[in-house]
Amino acid sequence: MEALDWTVEQVEPGARGSWLTLERAAYLAVGLLAAGLRFFQLGQRPLNEAEAVQALAALRFTQGAAQGAPTGTVPALFTGNVLGFTLMGANDAAVRWLPALAGLILVLLPYGLRHRLGRGGALAASFLLAISPSAVYFSRHLDGAIVVAACGLAVAVGLINYVDTRCPGYLYLMAAALGLGLCAGPGTYTLLAIFALFVLLLFLIGRLRERDGGWASLQAAWWALRSEGSLLAKAGAVLAATFGLVSMAFVLHPAGVGQAADLVGEWANAFLPGSGAQPLVYPLLLLLRYEPLILLLGLVEMGRWVVSGRGDEQDTGWNGVPGASPFPHSAFLAFWAVAAALVLLVAGHRSPGNLLWVVVPLALLAGQGVERAWRWITCRRLWAEAGVLMLVAVGMGIFFYLQIAAYSLSSAAQTVSVAGITLYAGSTYLILAAVALLLAVGLGAVAWIWRGPQLVLSGGWLAALVLLTLFGFKAMWGANFAHASDARELMVMQATDPDVRLLVDRLEALSLDKSGDAHTLPFTVDTATGPVVAWYLREFEKQTPVDGVSSPPETLAAVTLAARDLPIGETFRGQGFPLRTHWLPWGLWGRDLVRWLLFTEGSQPVVDQEVVLWVLSEP
Repeated sequence: MEALDWTVEQVEPGARGSWLTLERAAYLAVGLLAAGLRFFQLGQRPLNEAEAVQALAALRFTQGAAQGAPTGTVPALFTGNVLGFTLMGANDAAVRWLPALAGLILVLLPYGLRHRLGRGGALAASFLLAISPSAVYFSRHLDGAIVVAACGLAVAVGLINYVDTRCPGYLYLMAAALGLGLCAGPGTYTLLAIFALFVLLLFLIGRLRERDGGWASLQAAWWALRSEGSLLAKAGAVLAATFGLVSMAFVLHPAGVGQAADLVGEWANAFLPGSGAQPLVYPLLLLLRYEPLILLLGLVEMGRWVVSGRGDEQDTGWNGVPGASPFPHSAFLAFWAVAAALVLLVAGHRSPGNLLWVVVPLALLAGQGVERAWRWITCRRLWAEAGVLMLVAVGMGIFFYLQIAAYSLSSAAQTVSVAGITLYAGSTYLILAAVALLLAVGLGAVAWIWRGPQLVLSGGWLAALVLLTLFGFKAMWGANFAHASDARELMVMQATDPDVRLLVDRLEALSLDKSGDAHTLPFTVDTATGPVVAWYLREFEKQTPVDGVSSPPETLAAVTLAARDLPIGETFRGQGFPLRTHWLPWGLWGRDLVRWLLFTEGSQPVVDQEVVLWVLSEP
């Protein structure tokens, strides 16, 4: 990891000492990877109902609508979309630019903790967040979850760095992040409560044990801040300015302050039981399905910290940073992850976006664990043997995966003949998978006898790192690209069907044929079709919204939800388009469960909403 201090020569001969170190070049590469995963085909997936509500509010505001943003609009998303629509126009990609940018910032923020996590640890944390399936998904989704997560991490980075350095810039970072976070979603109040509880815990420990430590470092930083005179007032001004500008859409929408205040009520209501809420096991399934790498590495580092019985007073010096405070950053991250997990379990509404509350601190702990493991293996000079062990173990892991995949795709009635014995194909694949596991155990035993437990730990850690990275990248690609609109993804489970865009194509073709322009056809639209249909029909100038179709429309065409006995008349012909689908994995077992876990396959999602385009028949 010390190689990260090397500098890269510039093009000019003899030019050394460039700002572009190998470490910064690595961050640049991770940033480009994160940006590509977040901005590539950003408008691929159709907007769902919640996204359409946010997008329509901003669109109507930019078009000069008299009414302000409706109740339930998130001020930060509203302001971001007003800015995005003004500069880039209204489309599915422009709708999501702010979450995508927040997701990129989240990836780069661990750089500010490199003196705590280690240079390699901070870089590893950034990489883990860059490819995290949940972080990528909510960066490509018009939701405040990723903005809240980025603001929460920015507050943590600012707090730790201000305690360590007393640099005013970090105080301003905290203030700006808090001001934005208070406009981004009710989750900000959960993170603030967790941070406040940890500070209270440090206070109680400091009083009970009567020794200097984390509380003493915070107290010293507070007294230093008060001694600066106007510094606290300047930070408050930054917070107020950020909150005011974001909540009021740059003072164009003063009612946004009230909507930001309404987030407190939404936060409180989230703890009440809700109809249709996901079961208690849902957050755990999300972690296991999408974040096994971050979960495993984070829990291992958390366990190391607990078992060692040491605080971070010893940790802050191992990167050679003089003057670091005794603020226990590992304890802080562990408390953050555990408290957030408990909140996810007790909350009445278990939104998948809240998973980021747990993923972010676990990713930082995981990065710190990667730094420690790297140093541990390097000190014991086990790279050659561990590399060989890792390659063999990865090969066995891939063989195991292929056998399980073949089992999931085989038919229950399919048989094969082995040495004259007829076996079910599924049983054969399971036997081969079990053989792979036994060989892996035997390999570990041979390595133990050869070089002791250190080689087993080194090779096993590397193999787990490679295999879980591959599995996590597959899960990330499936949820965000291959199955972006598939309700069978556990992160999704309710999706807007892409055929809603086919409805627009049909209307544009009809308008071009009947009126000579793609968007000037007069037609009637039932408002019950909802915000998704309203968003995708936004460019049609002569649509007439009605609250229910009680008689045949006077226009050439109409758009309604599919319903029995609709009084549309015998002179209209209708074509249906799926609008919304949902799917639930509960009850899957055996091959069906394995096939869904590996390939996101199963029974077709249920269409629970269908929209119909009615066209007047030719006489």
